Amino acid sequence: MARIKFLMGTEEGEKQDFLEKEKAMLRKEHPDLDVVQLFAFEVDAPTLDEALYAPSLFASHTMVILRHYEELRKDSPVNKTILGYIKADVDTSSLYVLSSGSGYSLPAAISKALGKDGVINFWEMFENRKQDWVRGFFRKEGWSIDGEAIRYILDMIENNTLEMKNTCGQLAAFFTLEKKAERTITVDDISAYLSHTKNEDGFSLFVQIAKADLAKALSSLRKMLTSDSRSAMGLVPILLRQFRLLESYISLLGSGEAYALENATAFSSSGGLVKGIKGPRDKQTFAIARTKYTLEDCARIIAYLDGMDTAVKQASGDELELTLCLMLHTIIVHKGQVPSLSLFNDLLDNDPAKIQG
Repeated sequence: MARIKFLMGTEEGEKQDFLEKEKAMLRKEHPDLDVVQLFAFEVDAPTLDEALYAPSLFASHTMVILRHYEELRKDSPVNKTILGYIKADVDTSSLYVLSSGSGYSLPAAISKALGKDGVINFWEMFENRKQDWVRGFFRKEGWSIDGEAIRYILDMIENNTLEMKNTCGQLAAFFTLEKKAERTITVDDISAYLSHTKNEDGFSLFVQIAKADLAKALSSLRKMLTSDSRSAMGLVPILLRQFRLLESYISLLGSGEAYALENATAFSSSGGLVKGIKGPRDKQTFAIARTKYTLEDCARIIAYLDGMDTAVKQASGDELELTLCLMLHTIIVHKGQVPSLSLFNDLLDNDPAKIQG
């Protein structure tokens, strides 16, 4: 039987580590190993068939990696090629199929042919492990980091170690280049990094939402999608965190501005409790937001966003952008009250002025 593994689940960091170990093992057996990367959303059956069966002129073995399997239709001819390969007696290639979906199920025929040993699931870390991972990363780099800064980082990213490693590496490089004298990283330091890099993300988008500026929010969204469409997957959890924090902040204003800023709380997407609005940029943002949204608005928007997370994760391509544009319109203009479906036609015109009201 051919050597084949399906690597499933959302924990991309551990999945990539496993793949690198497999690659190293194959290289020991085949120093001239050829590695072929394919993507499910563009591959066809003949291309995969050639990669798996056609002998290479320069290598004795080919490692074929098929990514984003969750985007492949179950009735795709590619699945017939995979099924045939599972049953074949092939020693000149190996196939590793990667899926990033959390709830994706394999076609029944492939699942039966593979057996239990052919599928490896990589699940997200528990919350305490994520925090320990971030703390340990910075400790190795010579930095300490407080708990609130760790939770802020985990809210910025998808909850897998690959994204955590990339983000923490960028932060460590930034603080080193900036010659930060104090070796403890705080929430204010993370805010300074975001201001310096001017990367568009869920937090920078919330700044425009806080101002109830639909045109600038749509512009921020499109810049984000252009630079990295994957960032949309973590967008709803970040906005939920911010609106929960805004709701708490507004409810505490009766005890004074300083008290509300210090004691506003919200559960983050990573499961931890966020307490306080501390950075100067964040204080200004929430001060503006309280003039644009009431407690009732916040409650309505939170309920709306709770239902949007699955819709955003299931959308793709143009449908994803359209879904997110409608989401921003619903939040900013309708304060969480779902508008009529006819709004889609206005959004398709791509004219923020037309959909402002």
